[in-house]
Amino acid sequence: MSTTLTVATWNLQWKRPGSAAIGVMTERLAAVEPDIVCLTEAYATIALPGGYAIEAESDYGYPQVKGRRKVLLWSRNPWQDVDRVGHGDLPTGRFVRGRTETPLGPVIVTGLCIPWRDAHVSSGRRNRAPWQDHCAYLAGLTTILAAQEGRAIVVGDFNQCIPRRTAPRAVYAALEQALGARFAVATGGALAPLDRPSIDHIAHARELLASEVTALSNTGPGGRLLSDHFGVAAKLRAA
Repeated sequence: MSTTLTVATWNLQWKRPGSAAIGVMTERLAAVEPDIVCLTEAYATIALPGGYAIEAESDYGYPQVKGRRKVLLWSRNPWQDVDRVGHGDLPTGRFVRGRTETPLGPVIVTGLCIPWRDAHVSSGRRNRAPWQDHCAYLAGLTTILAAQEGRAIVVGDFNQCIPRRTAPRAVYAALEQALGARFAVATGGALAPLDRPSIDHIAHARELLASEVTALSNTGPGGRLLSDHFGVAAKLRAA
């Protein structure tokens, strides 16, 4: 059995299946030989070869486009105990959790896409203040993560830099409270080799330790951006 577990995440910015951008991004994800992948703002038909995928509910509060999901989780092994709701206070369609076998044994994986600061402010329902849905999500997430036991990973689009950069202090404090003392963030700070901070993160229970954290470039052939997010990956091992 391998002594490490490789996790990766990437926000694909709704790039269509079969597009050149998707081809490059999935190739770069496959190159890190991941055991678990979280894709956000992705089509449900996009997946790495082989493995098993679970997805969030299709309704994430905006007009639906066939096949689009805010969150998908992929594992080399089947999923069990799948949960697409998490908590009644969470804005819908942005959460999926399951348990899967990994090189480190069974791990509970929570995939998420926390609403950005202006969710439903000037688009969508237009009935929210800045950061309102974001904070509502973090309130529900706090309850969910406080109840988790054993080896666990939280991965996806957090829509905040860690450490804090532009988010209000109270909003960042809500994220810290959600993760609590139980979870450490592997992807904080400027990530090599891009030397840029990410809003997409891999957090892990402290029964695990992270190493080889890396950014996956979102610049494609010819200098064209593949997505407005770059990917991140990390290796985890037992503490």
